[in-house]
Amino acid sequence: MPIRGNFPVLIHNLTEFYARSYPDNTCLSLGDKQLTFSELDAQVNQLANAMLSLEFSPGQRVAILGENSIEHAICFLAASKVGAVAVPLNYRLAPVELAYVINDAEARLLLVMDSALEQLTPLREHLSAKVNIVSSSSDDSLHWQEWLEQFDQSAPQIELGRDTPILQLYTSGTTGNPKGVVLSQYNMMSTIMLGNLTAACRPNVGSAGIGIAPLFHIGGAGYLLSGLANGMHIIIHETFDPMKFLDDIEQNPVEVVFMVPAMIMFILQIPGIEKRDFSGVKQIAYGASPISESLLRQAIDIFKCDFAQLYGMTETAGYGTVLVQNDHAKALAGQPELLRSCGRPNIGASVKLMDSHGNEVEQGEIGEIWLKSNSSMLHYYNLEAATASSLTDGWVHTGDAGYQDEEGYIYLKDRIKDMVVSGGENIYPTEVENALVQHPGIADVAVIGVPDEKFGEALLAVVVLAPEQSLTAEEMIEFCRDKIAGYKIPRQLKLIDQLPRNPSGKLLKKELRAPYWEGTDRGIG
Repeated sequence: MPIRGNFPVLIHNLTEFYARSYPDNTCLSLGDKQLTFSELDAQVNQLANAMLSLEFSPGQRVAILGENSIEHAICFLAASKVGAVAVPLNYRLAPVELAYVINDAEARLLLVMDSALEQLTPLREHLSAKVNIVSSSSDDSLHWQEWLEQFDQSAPQIELGRDTPILQLYTSGTTGNPKGVVLSQYNMMSTIMLGNLTAACRPNVGSAGIGIAPLFHIGGAGYLLSGLANGMHIIIHETFDPMKFLDDIEQNPVEVVFMVPAMIMFILQIPGIEKRDFSGVKQIAYGASPISESLLRQAIDIFKCDFAQLYGMTETAGYGTVLVQNDHAKALAGQPELLRSCGRPNIGASVKLMDSHGNEVEQGEIGEIWLKSNSSMLHYYNLEAATASSLTDGWVHTGDAGYQDEEGYIYLKDRIKDMVVSGGENIYPTEVENALVQHPGIADVAVIGVPDEKFGEALLAVVVLAPEQSLTAEEMIEFCRDKIAGYKIPRQLKLIDQLPRNPSGKLLKKELRAPYWEGTDRGIG
């Protein structure tokens, strides 16, 4: 009789296959440093064995601090092999914000990249639990290279299931504290495999990709893991550098890249861009915000490739709807309104529009967008109530309001939650307001998103001053510098006498936003 059982394909199984079948193929590079698949697998095994020496058991967390790096990839895969959960950290956060995430994740291990060494000292005083810290600094309990050299490069043999968590990515919360989105092996494998079916240009062994999105975002982590799972060479950029991007895209067999529209805009502003060679590029995927018709036309003139818009969120492992290349062609051929859409359900994904009572609305009516696919998160880490309010029978409540037309296209209209998306970064105004109310001159404050040509949305602080107080935008910015990450600090300030509230005292942010979004088709960027 045939043997039957649960033998899931896990992320690291794919890179192990390439290590056997294409051992000398380059899979990762950053600057002058390169790794082949065989070298990657050996270093992954070494880190996995090192983690096991700390008595790591499945489900325990390992945090990673620093700009994009090859070590991120090694850690993701080592965590996959031992059933640990990788928690890449937003290195731009203030020390107290970083400590909150590390403490909340109950991380057993913190890997600190060289790019973040200066953050380590101010971070230490805020850590509440005992964390094993690994870095290249001699002051730490474990020195990265010396620690790893103690362990062999044999593959650990641990049986894991498809629902084993692999990533925990933090997304800002409406209460001011970020929430850890737990994604499983199955979630990520579904995103990778179903994404391959959707792509006009499918990834393949020997092709290259450029990882420019931050690896603490699903866009960055998902792109990296997808590339490695497909046998590609992923060229990692520590941060987004438009000139470096142009050089690498010309010099390598890069066929598909992922960017936010703001990145596309910055690249197109480089002098002499029209003389660069992009003949190898077949598709640019973008997300986080829509693309304008003028920017799309300019981008197509320069890159001469297909474009696709992806709509999803961390809670769906980036998976949801897609505005495919054919939709973009139709938009340029006389249906520009399609560019305001985030597309139709992706392969294997379902979408429905719901009212506040949990009932599905009629076609054309505005409701909250719910997404469901095999990529839907397991849960928020240690937050049962938040999970219950955001996840219903596998349906993720996006917090975005929109409608669906007769052809099935989804159009975003507003944000039920107060989140602002600026240049691809998710920012919850509550976090910013909590910082601003500490200023002695501020009696009341509301932070909203307003249209911005470059970033889709920008933050505006609407402030009521305390009696006999004054405040300038420059003073506000300086006050916030040590309290929240730089990208969360509003650069615009508006002083008013009183914030609009309803009879129960609830702040009416929709009224504050309305004048800035008047004449636009959607109330979000």
